[in-house]
Amino acid sequence: MESFVLLIAALVSGQGHFEEQVPPSVSGDGSAASPAESPSETLLTVSALFPAATSRRMQPEQPEAVPPPAPVEIVAPFFAGGPAAAAVAPSPPGPTTPLPDRWWLMREVQGTWLGAFLDDNRFYVTGWIEQSFTGSTDAVSNVTVVWNDRANRYLLQQAWVRIGRSVVTSGTTEPTFGFQIDDLNGSDYRFTLPRGLWNSQEFNHIPGAQNLYGVDLIQEYVSMYIPTWFRGVEFRVGRLYTPWGVESLEAVSTPLLSRSYAFNWSPPFTHCGGGFYVTFTPEWSGVFLLTNGNDVFWGDPSEELRFVGNLRWVQPGGRNTVTFATSLGRGKFNPAYPTPPQQTTIALATEPFGRNNFNAFDLVYTHTFNAVTSYNLEAIYAYQTNVPQAALAVGSVNGFANWFSAAHYLFHTFSPKWSSITRFETFDDCQGQRTGFAGLYIAFTQGIQYRINKSMILRPEIRYDDNLLQTPFNGNRHWILTAASDLVVRW
Repeated sequence: MESFVLLIAALVSGQGHFEEQVPPSVSGDGSAASPAESPSETLLTVSALFPAATSRRMQPEQPEAVPPPAPVEIVAPFFAGGPAAAAVAPSPPGPTTPLPDRWWLMREVQGTWLGAFLDDNRFYVTGWIEQSFTGSTDAVSNVTVVWNDRANRYLLQQAWVRIGRSVVTSGTTEPTFGFQIDDLNGSDYRFTLPRGLWNSQEFNHIPGAQNLYGVDLIQEYVSMYIPTWFRGVEFRVGRLYTPWGVESLEAVSTPLLSRSYAFNWSPPFTHCGGGFYVTFTPEWSGVFLLTNGNDVFWGDPSEELRFVGNLRWVQPGGRNTVTFATSLGRGKFNPAYPTPPQQTTIALATEPFGRNNFNAFDLVYTHTFNAVTSYNLEAIYAYQTNVPQAALAVGSVNGFANWFSAAHYLFHTFSPKWSSITRFETFDDCQGQRTGFAGLYIAFTQGIQYRINKSMILRPEIRYDDNLLQTPFNGNRHWILTAASDLVVRW
């Protein structure tokens, strides 16, 4: 099984010229994970399955620098962190020492010279495969439902490879250095690829078509951890995840197969820049970054200075957590750098006249009822000015566009193998600048997670979406119904 999974990952990396004869779906500057400190448990709690409220800044499950003498099976949760994690082990979102990363590859080399070399130098190599199928009432495209946007077909969404070196966050007063590189192969690259990085791979020789599979170097950074500043400060420079949200760019740290409007259409996904991840006290922590824009790669002409960050409070005991975050800059659409007319990229398709520079504000509230049940609320408001009228479904004065979202999540664990996730969301795309269709979207998703074994999880879901004003689905309907499932295999 493992050899088959690795073979798939290798094949996907070379599929950048797959010709998809479907008009590309449209997405704007999107949005993407948090550290985990919850201990392993016999009962698989919510905290062992789902991402915390800062999941887009997910830390890898990094190994400690202790070379094991012989192969040892280490029990670790499939997902890192969770809404109820604070109830088990209160932890701010600053850098921490996560659970050991001992998925298939790291377990296989444990006890060998290669395993000893990796552990001695705090290196880790890991990844996963996500594949899905979505049945739909629409014939071709599910948009505005994403990232499983292709109707009635199989997708290899993520063949992910992660390589890095962990920092040491305890047992020393000396600074330590690390790095991380995340490589995304699969159909999801169409949503995450920033402006200025390998955009040509999406072009197809067939007019109006795009390559369904491609590659995105979705995160890469170098870091330094200083344990003597406050209660620990990590400095990072590189391409970094947007440091907020309930959902994640990563299949292994997002609760459902499909993504919410709050995740995909509201805030950005990644930023290039640098800054500090600070733990002030056990209750207070924050992220403070200076970046070159929303979803813009280094060196692109449309770079603009921007502040991105969050501030998080954890109630003593961990029952309630509040995180406020923002991406704040000029807030004015930049028409100086138009998208090439042949470009069909999903990430840039809503920028045919220039460059989005919107401001976004995000609030996440988490309440833990008990060890197996928790609730998350994510509320987002974003806006920008100077948007060309042709890019708006509903015209506005001075090209003003804004959008709102409120997404509710209820997590419950029934047993070590079975869990459920209920998501209800309202998203108001006031001028239609994000999705291409103005109006209030209402979306309800019910998902189940079945843990087949330590490294495999199956996630079926059923979802209903409705736009109360316009007809975005199938070109003539207010609503869409999808039934989907993915299989995630960690290696």
